[in-house]
Amino acid sequence: MSFSLDITKPLGRLGLALNLIVLTVLFYLISAVSFKYMTVTLPHQGAAHHSAEIAEQTAEKAFEKAKKAAKGKAFDEKAAHEQAKVAGEAEVKKRAEETHGHAVSGWAPFAIFLLILSTVFFAGFLSVAVQRRANDAGLLGFWICTNHLGAWLFAGFVAFYPFLAANDLRNAWTPAFIAGLVLLLPVLVLGGGKAESADSHDHH
Repeated sequence: MSFSLDITKPLGRLGLALNLIVLTVLFYLISAVSFKYMTVTLPHQGAAHHSAEIAEQTAEKAFEKAKKAAKGKAFDEKAAHEQAKVAGEAEVKKRAEETHGHAVSGWAPFAIFLLILSTVFFAGFLSVAVQRRANDAGLLGFWICTNHLGAWLFAGFVAFYPFLAANDLRNAWTPAFIAGLVLLLPVLVLGGGKAESADSHDHH
């Protein structure tokens, strides 16, 4: 089986490519879903709740103000409630951007934390596959370090892609993605190794 956490198991070039593709798709989806949940779903719910509180508080104040102003005069409670409701809605609209910004900033650290977790797990799994492939291909020393660096650069870009896209930083960080791929090239293209030899024997 191509996927394994046992670094002693040999892994061919095709196996590494499959690991790379599957892990990329999996962790991109995890990052995208978690980022959207933390930056859209939860802030929207929080902003809606806060807006409801603002509307209620503003309406109460407006109603009390109208009630005090009507001392000694005929007081139309129904009309006052309607006016208070309108005042509450107006205040919500006025503070909509502030409310939403506050909600987003409140969840932003958690969104980044989840992306960091995604990066760590993605890079960890990919590094295992890279190490298996490097062992199988006989790559030693400096090559192993560059291969693992490539895995982390690649994983970091993919996992943080939703954040980069949302903040228009894709182009600025694309070199990291390219560098990651370049550093992964040795294990992707060099040496057949035992895994591929075994596969070729199986076909004969």
